[in-house]
Amino acid sequence: MAGKLDVRVLGNVEVRRDSENLAVGGPKQRLLLAMLVAARGAVVPAERLAEEVWGGSQPADPSAVLQSNVSRLRKVLEPGALIVARPPGYALEIDDLDVDAWRFEARCRAARATIEEPLALAEFEAALSEFSGSPFVEFADREWARADVTRLCETRAAAREEWMSRRLDLGEDHTLVADLEALVSEHPLRERPWVLLATALHRSGRSAEALRRISAFRAILRDELGLDPPAAIRELEHRVLESDPALMGAAPTLTNRGSRVPPTELTPLVGRSVDLAGIVALLGDHCLVTLVGPGGVGKTRLAMRVAADVWQARGGEVYVVELAPVHEPLLAVASVATAIDVQQRQHLSLEDTLVEFLRGRRAMLVLDNCEHLRMSVARLSERLLAACPDLTLLATSREVLGLAAEQVWRVEPLAVAAVATPTDDIAETAAVRLFVDRARASNPSFVLGPDNLAAVAEIVRRVDGLPLAIELAAARLRGISPAALAERLQQRFDLLDHAQFTPVERHQTVGDLVGWSFNLLSADEQTLFARLSVFAGSFGLEAVESVCVDDTLDARASVRLLAALVDKSMVQMTDPQIGRYRLLEPLRQFGAEQLDEHARSTVRESHARWFLDLSVRSGAALAGPDEAEASARLDRDFDNLRGAFSWMVERHALEDACSLVGSLREYSFRSMRAEVIAWADDVVAMPGFGDSPRGPLVLGVAAYGRFVRGDLDSSIRYGLAAIDAAERLGVGTSGLAERSLGNSLFYQGDADAAQAWIDRMLADARDGSPARLAHGLYMRSVAFTSVGNPQRGVEHAEDALLAARRSGSPTALAEASYALGLALESSDEVAAATLLTQSADVAAAAGNRWIQAFALTEVLWLEARRGSPRSALAGFSDVIYLWFRGGDWANQWLSLRHVFGILVQLQDHRAAVTLHGALAAVGASYALPFEASDAERISELVGTLRDRLGAAEFAAAVRQGASMSDGEIVEFVHGRISALLAAS
Repeated sequence: MAGKLDVRVLGNVEVRRDSENLAVGGPKQRLLLAMLVAARGAVVPAERLAEEVWGGSQPADPSAVLQSNVSRLRKVLEPGALIVARPPGYALEIDDLDVDAWRFEARCRAARATIEEPLALAEFEAALSEFSGSPFVEFADREWARADVTRLCETRAAAREEWMSRRLDLGEDHTLVADLEALVSEHPLRERPWVLLATALHRSGRSAEALRRISAFRAILRDELGLDPPAAIRELEHRVLESDPALMGAAPTLTNRGSRVPPTELTPLVGRSVDLAGIVALLGDHCLVTLVGPGGVGKTRLAMRVAADVWQARGGEVYVVELAPVHEPLLAVASVATAIDVQQRQHLSLEDTLVEFLRGRRAMLVLDNCEHLRMSVARLSERLLAACPDLTLLATSREVLGLAAEQVWRVEPLAVAAVATPTDDIAETAAVRLFVDRARASNPSFVLGPDNLAAVAEIVRRVDGLPLAIELAAARLRGISPAALAERLQQRFDLLDHAQFTPVERHQTVGDLVGWSFNLLSADEQTLFARLSVFAGSFGLEAVESVCVDDTLDARASVRLLAALVDKSMVQMTDPQIGRYRLLEPLRQFGAEQLDEHARSTVRESHARWFLDLSVRSGAALAGPDEAEASARLDRDFDNLRGAFSWMVERHALEDACSLVGSLREYSFRSMRAEVIAWADDVVAMPGFGDSPRGPLVLGVAAYGRFVRGDLDSSIRYGLAAIDAAERLGVGTSGLAERSLGNSLFYQGDADAAQAWIDRMLADARDGSPARLAHGLYMRSVAFTSVGNPQRGVEHAEDALLAARRSGSPTALAEASYALGLALESSDEVAAATLLTQSADVAAAAGNRWIQAFALTEVLWLEARRGSPRSALAGFSDVIYLWFRGGDWANQWLSLRHVFGILVQLQDHRAAVTLHGALAAVGASYALPFEASDAERISELVGTLRDRLGAAEFAAAVRQGASMSDGEIVEFVHGRISALLAAS
């Protein structure tokens, strides 16, 4: 049997088999192989290959000579890889893990998706060890290689940064300094290595050296690029200077690793120790605490700090719900569910689903910026607190919610010094300390001293100690002295007094300061600031360049103006690494007030168009190699997508709303965001929907959403409605209606009808994209395996693998690997386990939680069958929780049925029968057996259990299971898993 093939393009192009170099041939054969690898399964035209190989010195019959060279190369690669002739050229078919560059990228994705730090470090080390030389080193200057070389080198640099960042998180300070010095030497213009190096030096007791390295990076940016230092560098420098204790704990995080983490502070919280202690104490004794105060007083910052402080005590069950971007009261419940990552369950409303999920959990919800949704939030809060005795709510609002259980903590402005206060005491007041902190961020040369102390004290006094107002004022020190600023504030408020305004009212004070700061902006800055108010949540630079420009404000100017608004604290940069921005809510509201009805309508229309285009582009990218990036992009902009959808519904823009829902469908299914499915229901209710050519696809989304929730009858009804509409309108459903019908009918036990719909879906997919074909082949393979024909299952799964490789889609590859692993379970458990594990890993790296959990279900079941039932149970605990959270009962049933088998294996007979009763009550005992012997095996087990328990006890256990709600079933199973693991 031939050994393992290894094609290497990192360094010189080589082919190895079982670590032994094979004779590939001369430079021409190596060039051919390199070009085919770089094409990643796509066809490279023969004409282009010949041109690259021979240039202007073409042989007399280039086609024949090329064919001869390909033939020799083919013999080297087989078995293990194929060079196939497909008009108009050739393509390389090879497993991703048999090419070092692809293996490197896959391991990097797996490392980033791994939460456990030691495992993640090992994955990063394994990935980086693959990088033995410059990509395509012999051919790096060729046009066809440049993109791959750039991408691979960038991936390596990012992986090295992430690897070192995680090592720093684990306390490696001294040992990392030399490696980080080398990294900044190699990449002097990358920000993150400098941040990590300065942090490591500071933690190693070399703070002065850390500051010198920051200064060196400042000089490089200034001298070579003409840029000011980014916010993260300025913030780090300040924290080193202040010897911030928090800096000793963890490395600065510039990118989101995908796991839930406590809220982080972009800037230090000043003068709130009494508030923090008091709020935490109230939360220990009461179920609802509301932080009340005017806009700009710092309620949100305070709530985020409380959330971080109680994170560990709550076991990470702290969920922040940002309500500022939500403008429709009816969307309040959906926004809470999305933030908690809970999807609607079968036969339950979304609100009932929230109640069931939160009941019995010692969780805390932070409901931020409630005032514009006060009645909706109050009603939901009352319902949740009545049903969930262990739940705690922390709300922020400009007014109380008005509930009997509510404890109100009034957030006051920061303390300011009276006029006669001694000098030393003035400098220690919270308002002055905050001003100094923000002034230094704006102007690093600022120093508080005798010459400006009185002016600073007057400034914070004039703005009534409001934190937002202090920050806006401090941002002005880049171009004005404290004395001049104090004088202008005096004049400003004198004018307001004369106009019968009341500057001592705190709502008015922050409004005045925002208005004053707004009036100091140039006309173009004012225009951009007002238009930015259309964004919900955070936004990126690309969106600004499209949404906020017109004939009077071009895209190039918008970039410069946005940077100026950041400098003046009118806009916050929330993520310097990828360039994300946001407006604080009082600023956003002020900006919105500057737009007249026509301007607001124009900008909102532009906003909706931009995010519709984003959804279409990202939805298409989900079918290719950039899936993970596209999914992350949609995650970041989900608030804006929600806002765009609301505008479409408000304006009765039916086709746009259909297009938005259709383009987000796969993202919704893979990330388990059921809110998009709820949007599909809203679109179905819009006037004229029945005549929309996109209507059948939207009905397919609604059908599949109901299948996931386990509402099979409704899923079939919507699926058939989609088919009828598609036939009437002469359009397709992109296979989605057929997919829903096939799945639902399988679960109802009608395998023949289900397979007919899957065949119809596959036939339609053959004219679609490779990713769609891979999905159709995957489903057909699983169906064949399920009805006892694993050989046909293998054949279709292998075809799915070929289509998946052509597509470059991680999800397509994960589905195909899953299907092949499933088909091999009965004949080769080792190979099956390898393929299923690969499927789970690839899916996790791409952010596809659905196929990840699907594959893990089978991995764990194989583990139990191969003699490790207890460790399998521990894994099932997580999988069941994921299905429960995602509201996916179609797949939950499968996982619970496997748990039933393990409970029998461990002789926990009463629990097994109780679970059998629960599954039988919902018709899931024998639904969709993924092995033909499943139904027979379950029947035998049930018969054995009846004999062992006796008829009476067996019947009682079945009744107990049948009476359980969904949540009670899951809690029961978790309880039994915990008990069995504790007893082992």
